[in-house]
Amino acid sequence: MKICLYLEAAELVAKSGFRTAYEQHRKALQRVGVPVTDDPDSKYDLLHLHFFGPKSLFYLKRAKRLKIPVVVHAHSMGAHDFEDSFTLFNSIAPLYEKYLYYFYQSSDAIFTCSQYAREQLRIQGITKPICVVSNAVDRERFRFSAEGRRAYRGRLGLKNFTVFCAGNVIPRKGILDFLEVARRLPQIDFVWFGHIWPKLLTFYPEMHRAVENRPPNVLMPGFVEDTPAAFSAGDLLFLPSFRENQPMVLLEAASLGRPLLVRDIPEYRGWLKDRVNARMGASMEEFVHIISELAQNPHAWQRLSQAAEELAHASSLPVVGQHLKDLYEQLLQAAVPA
Repeated sequence: MKICLYLEAAELVAKSGFRTAYEQHRKALQRVGVPVTDDPDSKYDLLHLHFFGPKSLFYLKRAKRLKIPVVVHAHSMGAHDFEDSFTLFNSIAPLYEKYLYYFYQSSDAIFTCSQYAREQLRIQGITKPICVVSNAVDRERFRFSAEGRRAYRGRLGLKNFTVFCAGNVIPRKGILDFLEVARRLPQIDFVWFGHIWPKLLTFYPEMHRAVENRPPNVLMPGFVEDTPAAFSAGDLLFLPSFRENQPMVLLEAASLGRPLLVRDIPEYRGWLKDRVNARMGASMEEFVHIISELAQNPHAWQRLSQAAEELAHASSLPVVGQHLKDLYEQLLQAAVPA
């Protein structure tokens, strides 16, 4: 069995979860001994697409003509996670959703990383088989580093309990709430790691004003390459995103033993549980209260730290790689004529 794992426009999405999820799935397959190629013009038994652009559609159609099974990875659910991101995206969201429907329906099977996403795709009318496959995290790379912590805390001038987040600076990620919570907790340091796009691409005046006038306890160093060291500098991952699927940043922070604080949204149900493996809040007041509690209660922090690592283990490379391998074998077996 040889798999073609293809990511169109890899450079375009180099700073996104698409690229990270693709690379981790590639590592996961290699970990369990599945031969992988990224060349869709080579020979392979199954095509697994991680993007939905025109080249991907071309290779999908060609594979179907050649009777090669095609899996599409549904990183996006359409308008649900498309709106409130980049300029004009809200206007074209309905067209985008129609194209995704056509693209997904053209495949033999769809992989997505949460039960919620599976349910949403069904509601949209997708009839092809949909399998829930977790994103994978490289636990050997994403290990807590005391040296990295010292280096990044020194570089950023962090002195206090540190709350951090990572992701594109766009409204959907909850950047406005992140900044307001920081304003209410001046005794705590806040860091947002992530690319700040030009205003032409993210024209949201309220967001730009808030970022430019952010409180003095908020640092925004931009996109960082050494994420394990950067995340080690923090004490708590706070992702107040309004719409998600299964963010890589949660798995990466969890693998480092950083407790997780997220907004209580349907996407996480069945995966994250409040006071079990994460903390969940629904308002500014709740976020402030939870952060204050964890900053002052080392026992509660330690318990959530251990729970986060257990969460990451369930999405480790060997576990996800074996799951992918099993699903590929099932699809290939089903494709063999009786």
